[in-house]
Amino acid sequence: MNAMQLYQEIGLVEEKLIAQANPLQFRRRNRVKWMSIAAACILLIFGASIFTNPSTDIQLALSTDSITARYIEKAPTIGSSGDLQVLTEEELINKSNTIIFKGTIQSIQNIEIDLNGSKLYRAIAQISVDAVYRGNCSPGTIASVVIPCPINSEVWVEDTGVVSAMRPGMSGIFMPMVYDTSSIYSENGATLYWQDLAPYGFSDGERFAFLKTDQGLVFARDAYPSLANATTLDAVEQFIYSKQ
Repeated sequence: MNAMQLYQEIGLVEEKLIAQANPLQFRRRNRVKWMSIAAACILLIFGASIFTNPSTDIQLALSTDSITARYIEKAPTIGSSGDLQVLTEEELINKSNTIIFKGTIQSIQNIEIDLNGSKLYRAIAQISVDAVYRGNCSPGTIASVVIPCPINSEVWVEDTGVVSAMRPGMSGIFMPMVYDTSSIYSENGATLYWQDLAPYGFSDGERFAFLKTDQGLVFARDAYPSLANATTLDAVEQFIYSKQ
């Protein structure tokens, strides 16, 4: 008998003695052992599915089948084009399809939208609501808002200078529009309903957010001449109250 056979025989002797001395205990021991092995296998398989197959797709209930949307880490640097509709500060504050609230940005995720081969890049911010000045959201809730550009830590996107400064942990006053079934985007024969992504979204990237940043208060000062020298969100808050 070689050493390996001896070790194997020693291992078998213990099992044989247990089985002969107490058959019930032997069966229970084996059952517990195999249940533990089975449980470990299930956990291993489940864990592998979590870490190797993360789901990044966004479910689209209303948009056409030729559209897909997914969360991404980074997006290409882009710039918006086109002239913004000229509005006075009173018209901006009292825009009928917007809500106004103060809150803190909890998270921002970039998204890629594929419209039948044409790509759009945006982001979705989750903002905790602290105070409501107008609209159907409530303090203590989370507002999901579509940002009209992706957010990259090293990129300040042209023509969306204010919203591209948004970062998690930043507080501000936000004025997104409320999406309804008329809030759509069509390209390449595909139609995207913005409601599929979030209940709210910014009409443009400049005039509908006031952000408290490490560099001071960031907003479109040329659009709000009455706030040209504002340095705090409290000043913006008082301005909003005075214009409604």
